[in-house]
Amino acid sequence: MSEPAWRPLGPAGNNVRRNVRRLRERRGWGYGHVEERLAREGRAITTLGLSAIDSGERLVDVDDLVALAAVFGLDVEELLRPPLDCDTCHGAPPAGFMCMECETSALRTAGA
Repeated sequence: MSEPAWRPLGPAGNNVRRNVRRLRERRGWGYGHVEERLAREGRAITTLGLSAIDSGERLVDVDDLVALAAVFGLDVEELLRPPLDCDTCHGAPPAGFMCMECETSALRTAGA
């Protein structure tokens, strides 16, 4: 049996998606600006591809992740984690809730 062509993002994929969008918007960068910077890093992602990353319709592979981290001047781990600079939840909403500001969600813990 073959794997489906599209899989929903997991928690790390959603963190990457949200962080890339948040960082791009905070810096006032359009998709075209990010596309140019990625090309200089040797990893071409079109504006359409960047839009699909923002919406969760495109998975970010390891090479994309490394290039995106370089573009934003971050370590890869920083793109994988919930955003600690969210003024509302600081990357740690209560278990079972989602922050409406950064869209980070916390899973319920076992026994909760």
